[in-house]
Amino acid sequence: MPRFGVGQGLHRVEDERLLTGRGRYSDDVNLPGQAHAVMVRSPFAHAVLRGIDAAAAGDAPGVLAIYSGADLAADGIGTLPCP
Repeated sequence: MPRFGVGQGLHRVEDERLLTGRGRYSDDVNLPGQAHAVMVRSPFAHAVLRGIDAAAAGDAPGVLAIYSGADLAADGIGTLPCP
């Protein structure tokens, strides 16, 4: 039988640690001063948003910054595609 072929088993080195609870995921990382990002998207496909009132969100405790699509465009970042 050839070394690689359709239907052949594949030795996966990550399975044991993931299946035994010893895997480390990005959600498990908790560093001092760590911040999180939240992306809010419209639930309506191809909707035209006429404005965003982020004042209340900006006043919430722990919020470091709020960026809109206009902010991303102004900084040359562009859009954030939704796969």
